[in-house]
Amino acid sequence: MPELPVRIEVIPGAGLEGRLRTHLPAPAVVTVTCLPHHGPGAAVDTAVRLAEAGYTAVPHLAARSVARRSELAGYVTRCMDAGIRDVFVVGGDAAEAAGPYAWSGPLMEDLAELSGGALRLGIAVYPEGHPASTDQELTRTLLAKQVLASWCVTQLCFSPDTLRAFVPRLRDNGVTLPVWAGIPGPVRISRLLRLAGAIGVGGSIGFLRRSAGGAETGSVVRQLLSSASYDPAPLMTALDGAGYEGIHLYSFNDLAGLERSGLARLPRA
Repeated sequence: MPELPVRIEVIPGAGLEGRLRTHLPAPAVVTVTCLPHHGPGAAVDTAVRLAEAGYTAVPHLAARSVARRSELAGYVTRCMDAGIRDVFVVGGDAAEAAGPYAWSGPLMEDLAELSGGALRLGIAVYPEGHPASTDQELTRTLLAKQVLASWCVTQLCFSPDTLRAFVPRLRDNGVTLPVWAGIPGPVRISRLLRLAGAIGVGGSIGFLRRSAGGAETGSVVRQLLSSASYDPAPLMTALDGAGYEGIHLYSFNDLAGLERSGLARLPRA
């Protein structure tokens, strides 16, 4: 398994901090997702508490869920007061924008202004494309956003071939940001399938179904269909030397499984 630094993504919820202390003690790097039914407030609340407990916390902010600039200013102040220096910015899955931020670009501009450039901004990239945009549109948007961004994370992806080819593709298109590979942690298959759509990674599950015939990807599909839990180790090994800054591990809050796998002991960002 490659010795890439690892960040762990978690979902806000009851008892999360206690489970983190038990299975993934500070100073682990933990990113806190922002789902429409939680909103950015829950992500920031959780990240601030984790930062105060000694974790390196990275809250996610979904542009379409932020109601006003003054609300965003409050998040910036709370993050900076807690020593948080990285924020992951996404457009979000809310059906309608709650305020002036219909997509992530304007939110990034306001984050940069409100923080005086002190916050490092992460953005999402899509190795398997995005159903609402063409590849050309994604590239144009990414090139515009990288002026304000410091790093990027791939949407969850199971395909070693796709991930190995992705960083060179970004570089060919003029994207120079450090790239983190978003892959699933060791989670029960039933939970992975149940949560995939809810956290916006249903496309990768669809990719598995479409690609089951391929030799390399087919082995991943067979593992998913025949195992009680998904093992990310083969995919992480396949990324060795592929140009990634590190691994962004989607834990689905299965922190006990993460500890049992040994992944919690890998180098941290």
